Amino acid sequence: MNMKFKDIKSGMHLARVVDIKEGNGPYGEFLRFNFTVTGGDLKNWSFYGIVKPGSFRISKFYRWITKIMGREPGEEFSLQDLLGKECNIFLQKKIKEGKTYYSVKDLI
Repeated sequence: MNMKFKDIKSGMHLARVVDIKEGNGPYGEFLRFNFTVTGGDLKNWSFYGIVKPGSFRISKFYRWITKIMGREPGEEFSLQDLLGKECNIFLQKKIKEGKTYYSVKDLI
């Protein structure tokens, strides 16, 4: 069998939110959103993106919630309400300590 390996192109992909985990790291609390791509060459591949759960409307967190819900969130909502919803993710190739990986840079 002959194989040819290729890189994943950075860009937009339709994906579904499959899990959201809370964590704490060197920069404080964060949320890790896990997405599974729903079509194309990357169908069923999983990627994640990390955001700080900020309460301001200018935050990346607010922007992500709005993109996933398809509207601005109300005063209160549950992260569980986001599971299973589709959105467009922007994958970015990263190289750290000689290793290549891909993560969700933003939602479009």
